[in-house]
Order: sequence, then structure tokens, then C-alpha cells
Amino acid sequence: MFSQSVLAATALALVSSCNAHMILSSPVPYGLDSLTNSPLDNSGSDFPCKQRSGVYDISEMNNMKVGESQTLSFKGGATHGGGSCQVSVTLDAKPTKDSQWKVIHSIIGGCPTSEAGNLSGDSSYDGATKFNYTVPEGMPNGEYTLAWTWFNKIGNREMYMNCAPITVSGGADNNDVYDKLPDMFVANLPRESCEVPDSMNMVFPNPGDSVETAESSALATSLQGSGCASVTKLGAGAGKAGTAAEATGAASGAAGASTPVSTPAASTPAAGGVFAPGAASGSYTATSMVSVVVTQSAAGAATTPAASPATPAAAAGTPASSSGDCTSCSSNGSVVCIGSDSFGICNNGCAVKQSLASGTTCSNGTISKRDTSKVHKDSHRKAHARALARAARSLIHKQSV
Repeated sequence: MFSQSVLAATALALVSSCNAHMILSSPVPYGLDSLTNSPLDNSGSDFPCKQRSGVYDISEMNNMKVGESQTLSFKGGATHGGGSCQVSVTLDAKPTKDSQWKVIHSIIGGCPTSEAGNLSGDSSYDGATKFNYTVPEGMPNGEYTLAWTWFNKIGNREMYMNCAPITVSGGADNNDVYDKLPDMFVANLPRESCEVPDSMNMVFPNPGDSVETAESSALATSLQGSGCASVTKLGAGAGKAGTAAEATGAASGAAGASTPVSTPAASTPAAGGVFAPGAASGSYTATSMVSVVVTQSAAGAATTPAASPATPAAAAGTPASSSGDCTSCSSNGSVVCIGSDSFGICNNGCAVKQSLASGTTCSNGTISKRDTSKVHKDSHRKAHARALARAARSLIHKQSV
């Protein structure tokens, strides 16, 4: 029979899991007074931006200059083991389901944290990882909308989406750069039709040129479900970009570019190596990923070099060859075997070597469980031989006595 203390702790955990999800802290979101920390409704009825009364009320305008570092931060402690996030924008000041969303930054794993489980049960907790992003050079000037989307690693298959008003300056008077950006990734709406695999970090199929990998283990490059073709198109809306409104100075007083935040050191892969993603129904293959590698300086401060533009993929049919940490490859998103105990995911002609999980092997682009039957048989034969040898020595000893 459970004690009262155990029941109380269980009840507290349930309350925390229900009431302490995550919300966007910076940039300041729309509708701050009515924004809840829950995910989008599974039906997608409140997509985009958690539709509700007062959804586009502006308490503070976020002023951003193109090319300047901005801060992405959160409140809440129910971080669900992290996951993958994107920062996207639409030129619509009050987005609808027809709005076209374009990705300006992708975070693979470790968002909002790489910690297992939840950080805290406090909805005001602000200790989750802070990230940096920029509005790309050449983006149109004016007022429009930024969105933070999150696909949690552990728990119900959900999609979180908070939106914020932004005023962009120092950019262009056209949509040329905006139009070339990839569409925002959408899944888990509803989860029964198309979901991100549980306990995995989603590798976005088209993350854009600004990408950082905050956690490199448990990567998924496929979605599960028969309805992914329609669900993943929601980010494109009606397929037409709007026009950014001229800056009006609404709810002025917001600071300019956010103060840059030190990027945490890259997470260490979980013990046992990286688990390569397996095939799933309704597969959705990754086509492009540019990783930002965090290095440690002599003084111990983490520095993050800028992501370099994607390089052309190697010609089809070119055999994989190794050069330093990069193994050349020809098919983006494919698994490349690097020896029998390592692998990489092809990214624009380069596969970075990663360790396989214990008990698995890589052969001909396929990750599979290592055949241990022969090992067990050999081990059994050796043990049997050792037992016979001990028995023989014992018999000889008795006869000599």
C-alpha cells in the first residue's frame, strides 16, 4: 500500500507535468496575457500561434536588425528531455493557416535543453538553454511575425508554437532572400496522421543554412504515419508570401538586438554511441543539414564558428572516401558506413564520423544488430574446454596422491 508521501509526490509530479510546459521568453511573444504553456491542440485547430482571443495583442515590439545576434530563451521547466526546434518567420502580422512560414534557424536536439526528463516543475523557471540566431541579411524591412516551434523528445507527440511580433530593419525592400528560405517543418498535427518518433531528436528535412546541433544522439530522419504528405505542407500555408507592413512603432520601447549569449559546449553523445534512425512508415528523408560545431578555446570559453554555406553534393555514384573528419558521400540524408563500428549521415557531400551504439554494426548503408550467435558459441566452447581441463587436472592430482 502506497504511503501518503508517495501519493503526494506522485500528485505533485502530475500537476507539474500538466502546468509547467514551456513558453517563449525572448523575443517577447504576442498575447502575453493570454498565452498558455501548453502545446498546439492535437487537431491543429489552433495552428498557427495558438489561436485564441487576444492572440495578436502586442505588449512589446521586438526590434531586430538583419545580421545582428538575437536571443532565444524560454520560461518553464517541463522540457521533456529536449528535442528539436526551429525559428521561422512569416511576413503576415496576424498569421492564419494560409500564411507562409520560412525557417531562419534550426536546432537539432538539445532544445530547450539536453537534460534527460524535466528541469523543473516551476512555470517561471528560466534555466533552460539560451540560443542565438540572426535575421538573415537581405530580409525585407517592416513588421511581421516570428515563430518558435518545438518537437519534444520525450512524452506525448506534440508540437509547440509561440509567436512574437518583430520589426526588421537594415534589410531589403523586396522578398528575394525570404522566398529562397525553406518552409517551416510541421508534424504531430494530428499525431495519429504524422508523428516524430518518440525519444528521438528530429533532423529537419530542410533546415536551411543556419543550423546548430545541440545534441547529436538519438537522431531521427523519418516521420511515422500515413498522413505526412499533407501535415508537413502546413508550414507552406497557401504557398504565397505576404508583404511586410511598414514599421509603425507599435508598443515601442523594446530593446534593439538582444545581448548575445554564450553558446554552451556541445553535448556529449550518450554512452553507447549514437543510435542511427531506422526506417518508418511514411518516411520523410532529410535532404540538407549544416552543423555548427562548438569548439573549446584554451581559456575554456566556448566559441561557435559561423555556419558555412552548403557545398554542392558529390557527384552521384562517387564512392565514399575519408578526408579528416569528413567522409565524402553522394546522397544527402543517407547513412554512410565508416568502418564497421561508425557511421555518418550524408550532408551535402560530407558524412561526419559518429560511433555506433553498442551491439550494432554498419554494412552497405544499413545499421543492424551485431550477430552474436557465433560469439556465444565460441564463448561456450571455450568455457566447456576450460571446465574439462580443470577436471583433468583434478583427476591427475588425485591419482598422484
